[in-house]
Amino acid sequence: MGCGGFHELFRVYDSRYDSRNTGYNNRHQDDTQEKISLIKRLYAEGSIDRDRYYSLKDRAYNGNLSFEQLMDIKESSFDSRENSSQDEDKPNNKNKSINKYKRKIRELKSSKEKVESIRSKIKERLNELLQEKEKTEEMAESMVSSSEEVAREYIEKKLDLEENIQVLKKREKELEKQIDEIGKTMKVIDTKMLDYEAVKLQEELEDIKKDI
Repeated sequence: MGCGGFHELFRVYDSRYDSRNTGYNNRHQDDTQEKISLIKRLYAEGSIDRDRYYSLKDRAYNGNLSFEQLMDIKESSFDSRENSSQDEDKPNNKNKSINKYKRKIRELKSSKEKVESIRSKIKERLNELLQEKEKTEEMAESMVSSSEEVAREYIEKKLDLEENIQVLKKREKELEKQIDEIGKTMKVIDTKMLDYEAVKLQEELEDIKKDI
């Protein structure tokens, strides 16, 4: 609903409140219900978040919330959305940034788990190849005196094993480097998230002070 529709709801309330045929208790009840309706509309429009929604409802039921304050919230939210593309310090943008960073952290953790899984498999295969290479060397040495041809076959097999071992060692180092880079990136994102959350908390405290 645009600002015009929102003002219309206030005019409906003012007309009802000024009616001489309505008793004080009914006016008070209508006042609260009208505010609750407006709060629900603000929440549905995305002008307030879930925590603010429940906070405003409590204030309305306790009689600590005026229509002027609700209108200020509506207009403030509208201005915030209008300027969000130009102002990185707006609360909505901070929430979006925090959610974006949380999503990236989850993605990085998932990538890290996959890389670590592959590295673990490479380590296992390397151990197998190293053991096989050691046995091949022993067989080649034992066959030198009896059959040079067989010994040569074992030596060739050993060379093939050594080549495979070097390839896997190279891949292992590359994966270790990826894991290190992922860890550094996660620390950078964690720092940004802490900064945003600290600023958000400071703003919330300032809002609380305004109501005192």
